[in-house]
Amino acid sequence: MDYQAEQDMELEALQAILMDDLEELHDDRPEGWPSSSTTYRIAIDPEEVDVSNENEYKLELVFAHTPTYPDEAPLYKARSVRGISDADIAGLNKSLSEQVEENMGMAMIYALVSAAQEWLREKVSQGEVVTSIDPEAARKAEEEAEERRLAEIRSHGTMITPQTFAEWKSRFEAEMALSRAKLTGEGGEKKDKGLTGKQFFRQLEANNEQVGVEDLESDDEEDYALDGEDREIDEEEEDDEEDDDFLDDYLANKGKD
Repeated sequence: MDYQAEQDMELEALQAILMDDLEELHDDRPEGWPSSSTTYRIAIDPEEVDVSNENEYKLELVFAHTPTYPDEAPLYKARSVRGISDADIAGLNKSLSEQVEENMGMAMIYALVSAAQEWLREKVSQGEVVTSIDPEAARKAEEEAEERRLAEIRSHGTMITPQTFAEWKSRFEAEMALSRAKLTGEGGEKKDKGLTGKQFFRQLEANNEQVGVEDLESDDEEDYALDGEDREIDEEEEDDEEDDDFLDDYLANKGKD
């Protein structure tokens, strides 16, 4: 048998049937495969499956002809491309080995492709495909979901809940206590040192303390009036004292005469 001719004819038939799904593999060769053998990859997806998530699952069949193929088994290996667990792939490869035994002596690559596609179709339609979890992909998905959540909150503002209100109230009361401590000295006297009048009144307003401007003005006028009356009384007392002194001197001098 001309093995090379048989192998070339099979490749021509596979290219005509599979077209773009068949390609030569230049890298990512399975470990242990001889570098001298030409390796091919066939993409396999669950065609004709009426499910919404059929594109989430895909595998590939990698193969290479051995020198005396098809009288000996080819090199082959099913691998997950997307969404299929290692355990499921191991089960598929075991099923394909049975196909190789049944088709020994004949071109069998297309038979392996058909068996793999049928296996995937049944798994997907029955919902038995167990997806492999990529930790890095899962972490990125969680980060993206959290970022979307925060962006949604920022776009609508922070939602008020009993917890967030309690936290805000606690901070507010602490700030008010600090403000009162700055305004109040020992003995409870108000300190305005270092503050402008505007700043002082603003801090009083922040502590719900209102100062009546009219009361302050009336108090100032009353203080001024009292001060004026005190000065007039002092002047009258001084005049009375001067008169008494003058009278005493006059009477004393007159007695001498």
